[in-house]
Amino acid sequence: MTGKILHKVVGASHVLKPVGDVRVTQGPSLNRFLVQLAETDILKSVVVDLSEASALDSTALGFLAKIAITTESQFGFKPTLLFGHEDIHRVLDSMGFHQIFLILQSQRTDQSEMAELVADQFSEAGLRAQVLAAHKTLMDLNHHNHAEFCDLVAALENECGQEPEQPSAAKGCVA
Repeated sequence: MTGKILHKVVGASHVLKPVGDVRVTQGPSLNRFLVQLAETDILKSVVVDLSEASALDSTALGFLAKIAITTESQFGFKPTLLFGHEDIHRVLDSMGFHQIFLILQSQRTDQSEMAELVADQFSEAGLRAQVLAAHKTLMDLNHHNHAEFCDLVAALENECGQEPEQPSAAKGCVA
């Protein structure tokens, strides 16, 4: 099943529901949500419902991490992340998401009244920059992630024509 991102606003709360196989192609939709979140004045809760996600690639994980970091820095609370499949939970745990989310197990939830997030048009260079930013976010979560994504980030920085930034890509990468 290909992936999609559903979204619903209830009062001052946002529910984000990635469904299916969520990959780099949903990055622009997640980025759009992140921009909207940063422009929000009042926010009481953010729930990321992964109960119907079958797979998440590292770019999607990086965007989810950015959502959590933005929520905590701008609104002072950790968002809630719901998972339905144990393999998804293992990935979340290995990425250190317990540090930035309140993680709970959940069964499938209702999709009614949710709208699919649609991304604006984007260029290949724009998508590459979003992928790079998502992976830098993952790297900055913990040492394990730093080691895991160091080479990829260095390669993406090279493709984008960027100099490696401190402290993420340049620090600690062993060639």
